Amino acid sequence: MMSEQELKEFYNNGLLAFEKQNYDYAVEIFSNILSVQYDHLEARRYLHLSLQKKAQGSKPSVASYVNKLLFSMQADSMLKKDNIPGCLEMLEKIIASNPNDSETLKKIADIFYKKGMALHAINNLEEAKMANPKDIDALKKLGELYVKREDYRNAKATYESALKINPHDTEVLKSLKNLDALGTMKREFGS
Repeated sequence: MMSEQELKEFYNNGLLAFEKQNYDYAVEIFSNILSVQYDHLEARRYLHLSLQKKAQGSKPSVASYVNKLLFSMQADSMLKKDNIPGCLEMLEKIIASNPNDSETLKKIADIFYKKGMALHAINNLEEAKMANPKDIDALKKLGELYVKREDYRNAKATYESALKINPHDTEVLKSLKNLDALGTMKREFGS
């Protein structure tokens, strides 16, 4: 177990490796941090950024699809046993072989959401959105989380992005209408 100070130093070394574009070392450091503290938001973010930089320009291999299948089964099994750190570790292995796997990023977000860690969920959904900007499900969930955090500006922008993909999506139209009503209520009643 690392002390808070050791964790901070380790994290700073990871940032330094990332800045120097030593992505292999950054991946190693951030992975180690997450094995000790699975909910370290910034370490997870920089792990994903390092993996994306490392994979830039390459396409997922056949092995990455096989790995996804195997690791997903293991992750699901761990999740059923409420082994969140183990489950996240398996999902991160999928991300390691395909950093732009929006489905896995959404799954990570869902786990954090169910654990009451909305900011972590938002971070992973934002990554999923960057990996697949046309993923309307990710946009809907992201909009919903922004509303729950009372970040109405980002909620509205997210719902509007979803409408650009499908202008007739009744769920998104309803969410925007509710958001407008909420804004009106806050202005009129000052709540």
